[in-house]
Amino acid sequence: MKDLMIKTGLLLAFSLSFSLPGKAQQTFRFSQFFQNAVTYNPAVSGSEEFVDLKIGYRQQWSGLDDAPQTYFISAHAPLGKRDQGFNFQNNSLRISDPSMYNRLEESARLSRNKISHGIGGYVVNDMQGIFQQTNTFLNYALHYTLGKTVVSAGLGVGLVNRELDMEGVTVGNNEVPDAVYQAYLAQEGMVMNVDVNAGIFVRNEKFFLGYSAKRLMQNEIFATVDEINAEEMMEHYGMFGLRFNVDNTLLISPGAFVRYVGNEPLIYDVNLRVKYRDLVWVGASYRNTQTVIAMAGVNINNFINLGYSFDLGLADVNDFTSGIHEIGLGFMLFNENDTAPYMW
Repeated sequence: MKDLMIKTGLLLAFSLSFSLPGKAQQTFRFSQFFQNAVTYNPAVSGSEEFVDLKIGYRQQWSGLDDAPQTYFISAHAPLGKRDQGFNFQNNSLRISDPSMYNRLEESARLSRNKISHGIGGYVVNDMQGIFQQTNTFLNYALHYTLGKTVVSAGLGVGLVNRELDMEGVTVGNNEVPDAVYQAYLAQEGMVMNVDVNAGIFVRNEKFFLGYSAKRLMQNEIFATVDEINAEEMMEHYGMFGLRFNVDNTLLISPGAFVRYVGNEPLIYDVNLRVKYRDLVWVGASYRNTQTVIAMAGVNINNFINLGYSFDLGLADVNDFTSGIHEIGLGFMLFNENDTAPYMW
C-alpha cells in the first residue's frame, strides 16, 4: 500500500508541476552541500589546490520500490599553480616539520599571482519513479586575490535532459488526453534544454560567502505545445560559513545554505561542523521543513575521503521525506602539497 501511495504521490507531484503557469519540476538537492558546492555555484570551481573529484549517491524512502534516488559525479580544479594567500598551517594536513610552513609561505609570497582560473563540471542524475532528469554542466571561474581573500566569479553551461518512461505510464480512456503525456509522446519521452548558471564566491581562512543563480535561460519546457505553459523558474542559492581554528587541531565551522524559487517557500539549512586534525569531521543541520540532518566524514588518507549524512523529518507531514541517506566518495588528485580541503 505504501509503495502504491508513493507512486501515486510522484505522479501527482509531476502532473501538478506542469498544471500551474510558470512552474516546473524541482532540481536535485544535497544535504552535504559543502561537499558538492560546485554543483550549486560555478564560482567554486578551482577553489581547492587539487583536483577535487566526487562520486556519490542519495536515496529517499530506503527499501521502497521506485523511491527517489540521485547519482552524481563532480570535479573541479585550478588551472596552473597558484597560492590563495591562506595560512598554510591552518589549511593543511599535519606535518612533522613546522618550519616547512614558513618555507611554504615564503615561496608563495614570491610567486603569488592575483588572477587565476578554475574549471569544473558535474553530472547529476535524479530519478523519481518513472521520471528522470539529468543535469550535465561545465563550469569556468575567474579568481582574484585581494590580500588573503579570494573573490571568484563563475559561469556554467550545460544540458538539462528530462525523460519519461513511457512503458511505465498507463493511460485511461479519457475523452480529453493528458497534455503532458502527449507532449512527451511526441518527443519519444525526452525533453532537452540548454541552460546557464552563474555565481560569485568570496573566501579566506576565516569565512566563505557565495551566491548563485541557476536556470538563467528560464526555458519553456514544451515549446511546441500551446496547451502547456510551463517554464523553468530561476533558482537562487546562498551559502555562508565561518571557520574557527582552535590550536590548529580543531576547525569549528557554523554555516547556512539557502534556496529560493519565486513561486515556492524559502528553504534554508543551518548547520555546524567540527573537524579534528583535518582527519575526521562530524556535523548536524536543521532544515526549515522540520528536518534534522546528522552527518560525518573521514579523510582516509591524503587521497581518499568519505562523507555520509542522514535526514530525519520531525513532523507527520515528513513521513514521505524521512530516512534519506546520502553518501559521497571523494578523491584529492594531484595534491602535491598535501593540502587539506577548504570547503569540507
